[in-house]
Amino acid sequence: MFDDATQRIIPSSVVATVHLFRHGEVETGSARVCRGHLDVPLSPRGRAQSETAAARFLAKHGRPDRVISSDLRRCQDFAAHFGAPIELAPGLREQNMGAWEGRTWEALTEADGAAVTAYWADYVNARPTGGEAWVEAAARVRAAWFAIGVETGRVVVTTHIGPIRALLCAWLGLPPGEALRFAPGYATETRVLLAESGAVVECLGA
Repeated sequence: MFDDATQRIIPSSVVATVHLFRHGEVETGSARVCRGHLDVPLSPRGRAQSETAAARFLAKHGRPDRVISSDLRRCQDFAAHFGAPIELAPGLREQNMGAWEGRTWEALTEADGAAVTAYWADYVNARPTGGEAWVEAAARVRAAWFAIGVETGRVVVTTHIGPIRALLCAWLGLPPGEALRFAPGYATETRVLLAESGAVVECLGA
């Protein structure tokens, strides 16, 4: 099933293939808006991106065994294109950005500059005003994934960039502070083989 190098990393024959999809573009478009838990819809372009990505997946793999989605509608709308029942996982939401949500980073820097500076100086541990630190969000995502209980099969997950980063760090044994090394774009796929013995990233942000 695998090449020799992958087989050495994942000797188990019981493997889950997890397709992590970041949601498509949202209504705020290219504006640098702090969204977090804000439940914003996909833009027309985002809906088209989602349809295209799902159609490409279905043409290659067929219907997945499971579809798991953040409960925010930008992810649910994407998940609906895969033709399988959707399992909602609120724990796979984006990082909670508290009072900053719905505001542009430019406006936040003007209004809450000291907190924004402190956040970017130590984004792992610093909290947005009224929100959660990245280390807390990453722990929440890891706990949510553990509770979902994926062991085998082909699984689609529609979520946000933060949870994708958190899961990759967890699966690859990286500390939460390495999360920004991963930057999948809107409506892209990150595919990971998961077994008890480890994880192999087949593609990132494709």
